[in-house]
Parts: sequence; C-alpha cells; structure tokens
Amino acid sequence: MLRGDNISSSTFFHGKLLSEWANEWVKYQTGGAGTYTVTGMEDSGTLQSLTWLARAGRVDIDRLMVLRTASNYDQQRTGITAAESLAETKIRTYSAYMPAVENAYRVGNVVVRELVTNWPKYRDRLPGRP
Repeated sequence: MLRGDNISSSTFFHGKLLSEWANEWVKYQTGGAGTYTVTGMEDSGTLQSLTWLARAGRVDIDRLMVLRTASNYDQQRTGITAAESLAETKIRTYSAYMPAVENAYRVGNVVVRELVTNWPKYRDRLPGRP
C-alpha cells in the first residue's frame, strides 16, 4: 500500500519537473514531514465552488468529504517529453481509470449507504461532534 500526501493547485500541471516542484512544496509546507504522492487539481475548483455555495447558505462546508482516487500518472514516462505525454493522454485510457472508478464506488458507497440508512443519526450532527 502506498501512503502519501495530496497536493491540489488551481493550475493543472504535468511532467517530471513540475512533479519535483510539487514534492519540494509539500516538504516545505509540512516542515519536511510530508511526502508528495498524488495531485488533485480538480479538488481546488470543487472546493472553491462549494465554499461559495456555503457562503450563500446552500451547502454545509463542515459536512464535506473528499474521496480521492488516482487514475493516471502526473509525469511522462521515460523517453518522451511532458508535452508528448499530454498529447497521447485520453481520459478513458488512463492506466488505472477503471480501478480508480471501482475504488471510488467501493469506498463512497459505504459512506453514502451509512448516511442514507441512518440519516436521523447524522442529520443534526456536525463532523467531529458526538
């Protein structure tokens, strides 16, 4: 099993050099305790949108759970440039696309079923409070 830290940015990045930047940034932000493992560029936009909706009273940002899976690499394979790597990338051909979808379902389904089945238990609770 691989464990590590996620970095999310408002700018999409791909390639060995930018992955090295991400690794150094995670180390800096965590006082050397973090290990960059996976990107999550989509998370920034999603979280920003949900923050705005929370300010408008439309969602409860304290009930947010981010479930992240990995479906592709953040850098090119040996022998090609980052641009060439991006040019050959198609979303449904990611090396781990189907396992990522399956894993998101397997984990997310457990959470959703628990919430739906026991909604009276969770309806008025805030995360981290009994």
